[in-house]
Amino acid sequence: MNGTPHQGFHVGEDAYENYARQIDPAGEDIRGAGAKHLDPHADVDGDGFSALGQETGFSSAYASRMRGISERVARLGGQWQQMGDAARQTAVNYQVVEGDQGDIMRSIGKDLP
Repeated sequence: MNGTPHQGFHVGEDAYENYARQIDPAGEDIRGAGAKHLDPHADVDGDGFSALGQETGFSSAYASRMRGISERVARLGGQWQQMGDAARQTAVNYQVVEGDQGDIMRSIGKDLP
């Protein structure tokens, strides 16, 4: 313990990058889910809701709602990508701060007898 009761802490240097690599595919999957699963059902052509659906506006309301859900799903996928990007930036920031702190400690150490 080098004369001190404190052990300090350790940050796994690859932890942030590993996290980002793990969530990147999820963001892509989520973003693609809207296009794959929702967009094909957004337009109700022909007899989808019969003539009554067209006359009452139900068909267009349904299509609008499905497009809105698809857009929100795409945004959610983008937010997952932003989380990965933030994790990568945190790793960079941590390395910069760690380097600065190391430089300071070495400088202090030079001044000690």
